[in-house]
Amino acid sequence: MIIQTKKTIISLILIILLISFVSADIILNQAVKPIYNLGDKIPVPITIKTLVDTSGMFTVSLICNGSEINFYKNGIKLVAGEEKALDPSLVLIREMIGDNTGFCKIKATLGTEFVLTDNFRISNFLGVEASPDKTEYKPNEGLNIGGKAIKETGEGADGFIEAHIVTENAEKDIIQLGTVNNGFFSMNISLPSDIKAGSYLVKTQVYEKDTNGFITNKGFSEFNMSVMQVPTNLELILENSEIMPGDNLKVRAILHDQTGEAMNAVTFITIKNMNDKIYEQKDVQTDETFEYPIKSNEPPEELKVFAISNQMTAESKFRIKEKEKIDVQIVNKTIQITNVGNVPYNKTLLIKIGNTSLNINLSLNVDEDKKYILSAPNGEYKVEVVGDSGNEFSEITTLTGRAIGIREAPGGILSLVGHPVLWVFVLLILGFIAFTVFKKVHKKPFFGFGNPLSFFKKKDYGSGGKEMFKDSPIIKQANKAELSLSIRGEKQDVSLVCLRINGLLQVRSGKGSAAETIKRITEMAEENKAVTYENQDYLFFMLAPVRTKTYKNEKDALEIAEKIKKILIEHNRMFNQKIEFGISLNYGTIVGKIEGSTLKFMSMGTMITAAKRIASLSRGEVLLTEKMNDLVRLYVKTEKRVRENIPVYLMKEIKRENEENKKFIRNFVDRLEKK
Repeated sequence: MIIQTKKTIISLILIILLISFVSADIILNQAVKPIYNLGDKIPVPITIKTLVDTSGMFTVSLICNGSEINFYKNGIKLVAGEEKALDPSLVLIREMIGDNTGFCKIKATLGTEFVLTDNFRISNFLGVEASPDKTEYKPNEGLNIGGKAIKETGEGADGFIEAHIVTENAEKDIIQLGTVNNGFFSMNISLPSDIKAGSYLVKTQVYEKDTNGFITNKGFSEFNMSVMQVPTNLELILENSEIMPGDNLKVRAILHDQTGEAMNAVTFITIKNMNDKIYEQKDVQTDETFEYPIKSNEPPEELKVFAISNQMTAESKFRIKEKEKIDVQIVNKTIQITNVGNVPYNKTLLIKIGNTSLNINLSLNVDEDKKYILSAPNGEYKVEVVGDSGNEFSEITTLTGRAIGIREAPGGILSLVGHPVLWVFVLLILGFIAFTVFKKVHKKPFFGFGNPLSFFKKKDYGSGGKEMFKDSPIIKQANKAELSLSIRGEKQDVSLVCLRINGLLQVRSGKGSAAETIKRITEMAEENKAVTYENQDYLFFMLAPVRTKTYKNEKDALEIAEKIKKILIEHNRMFNQKIEFGISLNYGTIVGKIEGSTLKFMSMGTMITAAKRIASLSRGEVLLTEKMNDLVRLYVKTEKRVRENIPVYLMKEIKRENEENKKFIRNFVDRLEKK
């Protein structure tokens, strides 16, 4: 009974003591924020107040994802009515909280008493906005990236940025580091000079670190940028550096970009000899084979090939080889041998007539031919011609004569001298001429009309003893030109547009739509400072420096010629009275001076006659002489043609390029001409 009483007393004492230790209030003095980022500090100010004597261990812990991490511990001893303020805090770093993120609470405990904060979230996320200064870049150019990085708490980040340009080959990826301060960053990435053209993904990662070097908060951003294809090298590839006459030169121009890959572009190719005489010019696509035919009689020489594309230039050379070749034609008793090579042919040929061999020493210039007459006792023979190169020509033919032989046939009309048919023909011609003259002289006197000697009357001759024929012009020109056989004036180079109108004399009456169209053309040309000169079926529009006040008139001449062609095509489309025409462009020298509104001029050389000849070859086209083509090749696309053995250049279209390209090409051609 006594023992039981003692146990009861002891239990009561323990209960009283226990109650005295834990009878206290834990007060949180500050509410937590809804969200924190790693690295932030969470202050937890607490006040402990007790009504009885209290002592024990006070702890503060973080509770996340079901786990509890103690971050504060302190011994507490308070007398009744005493209170104590504590300032525990939690720094959100790996060393303190490990890898915990998400929704958490803070728990403060004293003995059996505890208090919990509201839920809050721990975040490691950074909102990153990154953008380039533009979207397209050239190789070796700087890529500027700017932006901001903000924590979920709304505060600016302080850390690092890593920019990563992703390429097809991971080993060539471009990675560059920068810093972030107060939430802002700016960095420049220098692109390699050999970076491939195309579209690229740029990844940016912003992150912060704690004092131990562990990454805390991080965020990402992506954007696209592109690299332009930039020409770095122009290459000329010749299929063969030595070309046989009659074959084609095959050349390709390849424009390489920064990685050596081929680019699509237009290349301006020029072929010229060592004396800078231009043989051909043409625009072709890069990587397209351009073929230039070498004439079979083109002399052996070294030629140059130039190419221009995107302000890049390339040059190469090739040589036309020597070619000794003859063509043999055996017709009846005659052998005709023609030099179809490109060098003089000086060889000994073996001629076989049946079983008899004869030699002839042949000497032929390029394109020259000779004929040889064969003889042999009457019969049919196999005739063979064998050159020292082993080439053989043979034919079965019938020969006549006393003995086997060969002799050179006389050339030209001499071969017919002594032939009776020739003399009969000559006498007939002379008789016809005499009859025509006699009939013209004696046509009227027997009928009593006119003076029999009127045919021989002196006609009106001007200076120089030549009869002056004055054709009245179609229209009255405001700026006209007159040809003078003797003049003192200024020597100058002019650009000449020649318009041929079939039956121009019939338009003089001024009737019908054709006359109105010719008038329109003349007015248009004179509005462009051209002077007009009329000769038979030809109208000449001359751009002379004395009238235009400039020495560069070639491009204006092109424009006038193009407009004339358009006006005449439109006329023929709309009116029944069709106009057959031809247009030519030439360049030459005159001696001229202005008298009133008229340009008196004297043509030097064959400027006028050459322009008329080329215009007569035109079939409603604009044809350029070789000299004019050389001067305007930068302004117009032409195509070389040969008409009646005369080289002409057909105008395809006038180039209209930007000023920068025109200046570059002009400077380049000037340099070529000075070489």
